[in-house]
Amino acid sequence: MQVIDDIRFLEGSDFISCRFTALSFDGMDLSRYRFEHCDFQACSFTGATLDESVFLKCKAFQGDFSYARLSDARFEGCNLSLSRWPGSDVSGAIFRDCKLTGADFRDARTLGIDFNGSILAGAYLRQMNFRKCHLEQVDFTEADLAGCDFRESVLERCRLQAAHLATARFEGADLRQADLGALTFASATCFKGAIISKTQATELLHGLGVTVL
Repeated sequence: MQVIDDIRFLEGSDFISCRFTALSFDGMDLSRYRFEHCDFQACSFTGATLDESVFLKCKAFQGDFSYARLSDARFEGCNLSLSRWPGSDVSGAIFRDCKLTGADFRDARTLGIDFNGSILAGAYLRQMNFRKCHLEQVDFTEADLAGCDFRESVLERCRLQAAHLATARFEGADLRQADLGALTFASATCFKGAIISKTQATELLHGLGVTVL
C-alpha cells in the first residue's frame, strides 16, 4: 500500500491502495475523485467538497466529514465507524454495505440518502426522513431514531432492536420482515399505524403476558 503523507502535491483524481494518515483535506475540492482500497487514518474532510466522489472498500475510522458536501457521493463496502457528519450535505449519497457503527449525522441534510445493506448500530440519525423508502438489510440496533419519518416505508430484513424511537412515525410502514426485538406494550406504541405480521403480533401479546392458543 502506498503511503501518502503530503497532500499538497496530489496528482490525478484516482487513488488505489493508498494510506493517508492524520491528514487534513479540509476545504479541498475532491469532487468526482475515486478512492479504492484506501485507508484514511484519523483524517479530516471538514468543509470539503466531495460531490459525486466514490469510495470503494475504504477505511475512514473516526473520519470527520463535518460540514462537507457529499451530494450523490458513493461509499461501498467501507468502514466508517465513529465517523462524524454534523452539518454535512449527503443528499442522494449512497452508503452500500458499509459499517457506520456509532456514526453521527447530527443536523446533516440527508434527502434521498441510501443506507441499504449497512450497519448503523448506535448511530445518531435523529429526524431523518425515510418516508416511502425501501430499506433493505439495514441494522439500526440501538440507533437514535427519535423523530425519524418512516411513514409508508418498507423495512425488509432491517433490525430495530433497542433503537430509540421516541416521536418516530411509522404510519403505513411495512415492518413484517423487520426484526423489532422484544416487543412490549411501551415499545409497540412507537409503531402506531404500522403493518406487522401475525408472528410479531403474537410476540407482542406474549410481551403483555397474554397466552395465545
